Amino acid sequence: MRNRLPFALPLAALLMLPCASQERVKGTFTMPDSALLFETSETTPPNSSDEVLLVVSTTGTVVVHSPPGLWGQGGRVTGLAPGADRVTWSLGLHDASEPTRLRSVLGVYSLLDKTWTTYGDFCAGDIGSQVFSSDGSKIAFAARPRFASVHSPCDNNPELLQILDIATGKLTPVPYNGEVSEFARLSWSPDGKYLAVQIGALKQIIVIDVGSGSARIIGEGLNPSWSPKDDWIAFEDYEGFKCMLIHPDGTGAKVVLDLGKRFHGYRTFLQGAVWSPDGQKLLLNEQKGDSGGIDVTMLDLASGKVTTKCRNGPAVLGWVNEKR
Repeated sequence: MRNRLPFALPLAALLMLPCASQERVKGTFTMPDSALLFETSETTPPNSSDEVLLVVSTTGTVVVHSPPGLWGQGGRVTGLAPGADRVTWSLGLHDASEPTRLRSVLGVYSLLDKTWTTYGDFCAGDIGSQVFSSDGSKIAFAARPRFASVHSPCDNNPELLQILDIATGKLTPVPYNGEVSEFARLSWSPDGKYLAVQIGALKQIIVIDVGSGSARIIGEGLNPSWSPKDDWIAFEDYEGFKCMLIHPDGTGAKVVLDLGKRFHGYRTFLQGAVWSPDGQKLLLNEQKGDSGGIDVTMLDLASGKVTTKCRNGPAVLGWVNEKR
């Protein structure tokens, strides 16, 4: 199912902020010639919360709200397309035929056309993290399809790793029959032939051939993120204390940052590493204890230098070259 929702967003829903006003969006920052994706909660109006996506560049900030009648579903990694012209988001809505029931659709928002397009029909809250392919033509995600004619709980529906072809709107299941942790980060190889995903309860990183569905385990950990240079896959150890790298063939595993060796209180990584477009740096989200506060640091892989980019802000989810 593919629905296009062309409408003019109100000013509150699409706000262009000049560079001088960047501090008005707490905890965000910019990188040269780049666009960054953040997800945060905005109180609009007071005493109500709404998840919003922020696409932040040196030319301003685009605040993306969910379309009318739908809401953005947090707790998963959303996608920013190469060129920073589109974002993808898991959207929740009420079933028109049975208003007490909820369901989900995959939403793609065009920052150029200011329109949403929605795809699929999935169980409530069961669209996981999403990622664009390196050419921006496809989106990979895991979800449980909803069978509208069956009024049984969605818990028994199979969870499928799927590929959306944006041009055609076609959804194609990857022929992989194993379990995938749908809310963990997943990522494409630069050539689009493979996906790195996390197996749910086992906390293992596997590489899946998109065409055949064949899979191989390359390591133990969480939230895999494939380098744009195709030389490394970044991931977190199973406790979330270490940021690690491993070659896509499963060799050369090494720790590049260990929070357990830094003397600033209990911290863990979350939502996976974000690669710079040139594959030389990582942005890392560090959650501080149980406070929910997130600090974003940047790790230069060549020098090992760690730089704090923001404190007590939203998690950064994507980093791409800005389209010009």
